[in-house]
Amino acid sequence: MDDTRFQASETTGVATADQTMRTLLEAVPAAQVVPAPRDSEESGGRPRLVINRGPGAGTGFAIGGPSITIGRDRDCDIVVEDMTVSRVHAELRLRDGKYVVVDGGSLNGTYLNRQPVDIAELGDGDELWIGRVRFTFRSGG
Repeated sequence: MDDTRFQASETTGVATADQTMRTLLEAVPAAQVVPAPRDSEESGGRPRLVINRGPGAGTGFAIGGPSITIGRDRDCDIVVEDMTVSRVHAELRLRDGKYVVVDGGSLNGTYLNRQPVDIAELGDGDELWIGRVRFTFRSGG
């Protein structure tokens, strides 16, 4: 950046900084466009989990197959970096065309819409709490 100095105006005593302001404004990068969250239709109609609170907020996970594991262990399908999450905290299972969440015997429990659950069917817009991470389930339909 150039070394522009302020000089006091003889009439007002206020520093003039036209060149400095122009230089500063030119140095500010243009605002980046942040894409809006994708709708269910944009995910190919597939069910998904979207993190709405916690590390990775805004990240979505497409769900496919008969079973999806969620936990701290690197072998889980969805890995959650949070010490309050068990190694294999919960599992999503496909049953009769719908997903159910099954707690994996976790120490801190699995919550669906703020209620502790051992096993429960997921519906579009349901909030799944695993540790400090909050997911929103999108049915994709």
